Amino acid sequence: MPESFQNLLQSLPLSTEQLYLVLGAIAGVAVLLFAFREPLFNMREERRIKRAVKRLGARALRNIRLPDGMGGEVTIDYLLLASDALLVVGVKRFSGVIFGGPQTDQWTQVINRCSYKFTNPDNYLLRQVEAVRLLVPGITVTGIHLFTHGARFPKGQPENVLLSREIRQKPPKPRKIPEAMRKAWEQLMEALPG
Repeated sequence: MPESFQNLLQSLPLSTEQLYLVLGAIAGVAVLLFAFREPLFNMREERRIKRAVKRLGARALRNIRLPDGMGGEVTIDYLLLASDALLVVGVKRFSGVIFGGPQTDQWTQVINRCSYKFTNPDNYLLRQVEAVRLLVPGITVTGIHLFTHGARFPKGQPENVLLSREIRQKPPKPRKIPEAMRKAWEQLMEALPG
């Protein structure tokens, strides 16, 4: 042990048993933090996602299921009421480097020199947007992918992709919502299944 740490321990009015208890408790906390570092990181990231989404819209619905108009259904992570549109937000919890674009069938995630392919998420986002449009025709509905967990797009970021760290640069949620958008939101709330 370093001499200054030993001096500190000796200056404390603790018995040997109490000292061992304190050191054991510190070691136990350190082991627990190490063992639960991933769940703790995920909890922190989920809080960041919620805060980020709050900046994008005045009102939000989370994890809703809608019929897609083709006999199936879609699940929407977040549906937001913005001042100029209803916004579908698909949360993508990807870390590492991402390569992909609107014209690519498969996107690629690279982590530690390993690459993982996944289907272009634009196709599903389009289905989600269309499902909302079926419920509120005539209202502008747009969609974005919100990439979290430190994802990066070194070869160019598609227009409909937003990184969680970029949301701080966006203006805060709209304060005034036009009457037409408020009515569309109410119509949507009434049309939601169950």
